[in-house]
Amino acid sequence: MANPTIKYFPVGNGDMSLITLEDGTRIQVDCKLTAKSDESTDPKICDVKKDLLSSLQKRDGNYYVDVFILTHGDRDHCHGFKDNFYQGDPTKYGQKERDQNLIIMDTMWFSPMIAEQYTNEDEDAHQCEAERRLDLHRRNHLDKDKPGNRIKIIGYDSNKDYKDLNHLRAVPGDVVTRFNDTDQQTFSIFIHAPFKIHLDSPDKDKNSASIVFQARFKAYSWRSDFCCLAMFGGDSDHTTWAEILERTKRFKNDVNEEALSWDLFLAPHHCSWSFFNETSEDDVQTTSLEALDYARSGAWVIASSKKIVNNDDNPPYYDAKKEYVKKLSGSDKFLNTAVEPKESAPEPIVFDITVNGPARAPKKSTGSASSSAGGAGAAGTIVTQG
Repeated sequence: MANPTIKYFPVGNGDMSLITLEDGTRIQVDCKLTAKSDESTDPKICDVKKDLLSSLQKRDGNYYVDVFILTHGDRDHCHGFKDNFYQGDPTKYGQKERDQNLIIMDTMWFSPMIAEQYTNEDEDAHQCEAERRLDLHRRNHLDKDKPGNRIKIIGYDSNKDYKDLNHLRAVPGDVVTRFNDTDQQTFSIFIHAPFKIHLDSPDKDKNSASIVFQARFKAYSWRSDFCCLAMFGGDSDHTTWAEILERTKRFKNDVNEEALSWDLFLAPHHCSWSFFNETSEDDVQTTSLEALDYARSGAWVIASSKKIVNNDDNPPYYDAKKEYVKKLSGSDKFLNTAVEPKESAPEPIVFDITVNGPARAPKKSTGSASSSAGGAGAAGTIVTQG
């Protein structure tokens, strides 16, 4: 079986990643699928839709992902959802949808925060599809657990709109081990956020209520240690990470002792300064630096953003990049999707997850691993539904 991989797509200031497990399970995190004309007339822009389709499997001739995770509803995290992902009864997917290469989502991960703030048509389409699936569960429909209808609720529900669906819920501190109705022995996800305090906040800030999680890979099912730990955090800001740090340390135990550790860290909000503080005039929050101190040996930071240059743009912000680099073993461990492997022809950044940790994946081969060790902790509940 092939090594698991994580692919970070070059989508400018936006996020789109694909986790592929050794059994072929695909987990997509966010999407930004735009026509080239939407972004720029520059031919350097990567055709990410073509690349994504080439990375997916087909079932009955139809493209699908096992799990689609939307961290939050900002357009740069869900752009193209309406036009590229199938919404509706999966039994009605036909030739028209096949001709459009619409992608079926066997399972959706849904945050109640998305239901409270519609800001764009893609977010609205995501919400409508989530509500369709949730309604199947409310009615105990016979098809509710079939591929294309599955759904998991991530985080608490401040308005109690989904209190009758708690059996579908995973909250901070939970560990998910089942994906698209399949138990994984060497992969799991630790849920860090969103927290109830952010969902209950009168400000209702989407960024602070982003889904934050740690993807955990084991080399073998019988091993207790992880060969790779990868952090995904949407547009989470310094307040969220301060809360993550405090709660994870407070509930530290042996079961989840590495919940803060990371080998791969997707810089929140496209390498914005918001991970470090409110404005560029504010000093770096010590909690943000402490979160970065949990980097394991040979760790990498990935900035999913346009090219980072030394100006006042934010995001991405040059001074934020400098703070990340300080915490790494070298500047070559900081990667910017806009310039990999070169600015004139960016391609997805791909890591093979090997026995010894994540390794940059050469084309059509797996390559060698970088070293990886260490860890920290948090309490958690094992969640198998999903």
